[in-house]
Amino acid sequence: MTESIATPRTTEVAVIGSGVVGLSCAFHLREQRRDVLMIDPHGFGKQTSHGNAGSISTGDVLPQSTPGVLLTGLKMLFDADAPLKLDFGAWSSWLGWVMRFVYNGGSSRVLPFINAMHAINDASRASWIELSEAIDARELIAETGWLHVYSEEASFEKGEWERQLMRERGVSHQVLDARQLRDLEPGIGEMFRHAVFQDQALAMRDPGQFCKRLGDALLARGAHALRANVAQVLPGKGQYRIVTDQGTVHADKVVLAAGVWTNRLLRDLKVKVPVIPARGYHLMYPDQPGLVHRPTLWAERYMVLSPMLPGIRMTSIKELTAIGRDPDYRYIQRRDADARRLFPALAGQPVAEWAGYRPCTPDSLPIIDRVGDHDVYVATGHGHFGLTQAPTTGKLIVQMMSGSAPLIPLEPYRLSRF
Repeated sequence: MTESIATPRTTEVAVIGSGVVGLSCAFHLREQRRDVLMIDPHGFGKQTSHGNAGSISTGDVLPQSTPGVLLTGLKMLFDADAPLKLDFGAWSSWLGWVMRFVYNGGSSRVLPFINAMHAINDASRASWIELSEAIDARELIAETGWLHVYSEEASFEKGEWERQLMRERGVSHQVLDARQLRDLEPGIGEMFRHAVFQDQALAMRDPGQFCKRLGDALLARGAHALRANVAQVLPGKGQYRIVTDQGTVHADKVVLAAGVWTNRLLRDLKVKVPVIPARGYHLMYPDQPGLVHRPTLWAERYMVLSPMLPGIRMTSIKELTAIGRDPDYRYIQRRDADARRLFPALAGQPVAEWAGYRPCTPDSLPIIDRVGDHDVYVATGHGHFGLTQAPTTGKLIVQMMSGSAPLIPLEPYRLSRF
């Protein structure tokens, strides 16, 4: 992504944000032969999309907030090894959001969020295969499934509610005992006796490389890219002025796929969305073929080990914070011991660490909508499911823009729900 401009230019559609969601939107726009300019200060997939766990979790049905989440969260605050962290120096950024988050998890309110989560995740398997084949990157998508393992009998039994929801919605999965689990993952720790295997889920072998391949494919298809910081999106007469540090862009339509930075770009349209940064972290270990064969989640610790082309990735932590606050890498460094409990043969010391912002809504559903009467479209708030939901989001944005029938009902993802 090397193009840079310092003078005004015009495009049909400006896509602001070149993570996997923005790139997916741009791809489906180019499939309609629309003139597309992608704008991002860092390049293709360099922020949140680079650092995720790699699971394309098409069978997941639960939002982050479910009945009992308040008690669970309070317990985590007193556990140094728990995945939930609160940046109290940024409390004004997340306190109101947390109250809405807990409210949405109430037993009388959560079912519509479950149905909407299932709808977009379920649609994403076919969308991912279609996209990867279209850009000749199928080898980066593995059909290895998504494995949840349990170290405690009580939490496995509690998970029966989720398994029942999966059965009711036709999600393909297998409940494994200790022997079956070891047939699938021989290197798993002895403390793990139960597992749930979503056999139709996919896995990304290198999220950063996929984003680069997708961005390069878009350039080859005639899309354009501008590496620039966007300061404002201003409505004008028939067009929008996008003010950047590399000049002004005029666009007929705008897609905002800027993750946690989207609110700043909505300011001049008098719109604000309840999206906050929930920081995630990862450690990278040297490549160890045969150690772990698929993204594997330790359910009680909400920690994932994933085999990737660059090595073994361990991801964890949900730190509620604010944009610009420094990460605390001690959170993820302390999880190294748990990674070795999950897969005891894990060798070597971490060779890299990373932190990035997940854009989270209080109902765990993305925002996929048009902003009022403006030709501005929002695609953000995917939280922990950005990788999973990206290609389906791209399709929905283009269907909305063209007025065609949507792949799935759009109401659960509208701005108006807030």
